[in-house]
Amino acid sequence: MFRKIAKKILTKSPKAYTAIHTANFERNHKQDFSNLNEEEQKLLLQIQQNGYVVIADFIDKKSCESCINDMDWMFENKKEFVHQSDYADSRIFGAEELSENIMKFANNDLLNKLANAYNAVPTSNGFTLAGKIEATGHEYGSGGSWHRDSYFRQFKSLLYLTDVNEENGAFQVILASHDAKKISSDSKSANLESMQCTFNQETVKKIIVDEPDRLKTLTGKAGTVVLVDTSTIHRGLPLKNGTRYALTNYFFENTQINSHLVEHFSPLVSPEKVLKMGQVN
Repeated sequence: MFRKIAKKILTKSPKAYTAIHTANFERNHKQDFSNLNEEEQKLLLQIQQNGYVVIADFIDKKSCESCINDMDWMFENKKEFVHQSDYADSRIFGAEELSENIMKFANNDLLNKLANAYNAVPTSNGFTLAGKIEATGHEYGSGGSWHRDSYFRQFKSLLYLTDVNEENGAFQVILASHDAKKISSDSKSANLESMQCTFNQETVKKIIVDEPDRLKTLTGKAGTVVLVDTSTIHRGLPLKNGTRYALTNYFFENTQINSHLVEHFSPLVSPEKVLKMGQVN
């Protein structure tokens, strides 16, 4: 009863509600990188500070081409799993179950190790997204408008399977927009609502007006991996030409994996497999 009353009171003061939830999250997710080697620590410290890190040549071009071939086959022959947006963004969640090549990325030991260390609680790659997007002149790129996935720490790994530049859908992020102090200052400069998670272009301009260098466009050759805390503000840059193929590992705390999560991303290739991960502590 006390918790219900407290929550009712806190919801009337969004700032207090957010502050208490943030404090609880940090208390239960204390990061400790001491068991990692120097290079692994360096990667996670960069994500901790900036919200992202880019690793070139994570896999070779031949492996990228094999994944693309598998994706083209899926989009043609497994249409029951395809999520299709209005802006030529085709997606399959759980694509690793349909491709041994994609499964290698899904099960990458380093990425899984980094995800667990960054989240600081038992974490699993719930599924890998195979995404293809083509230039249509639409205002949105992959994933839609500017957004953050959560106000609390989250980890994803994005693999470019094609060369990606500013013309064909590079990932964009607002530097350090996951940081508590930046969230506070950004909220004031852009007059954001408490825990606002979607943003239009005009709002983003207000956020970075005094620090335009915070807008980072992450280009890279095929085989480049972007590791990102998706509590940052981010988007896929709208395509002007060409096609972008990419894979994304969706890491979740094991306690977050449940039927509601599966339903949110439905259709999934193997929802049964995902649900089993939620039982692992």
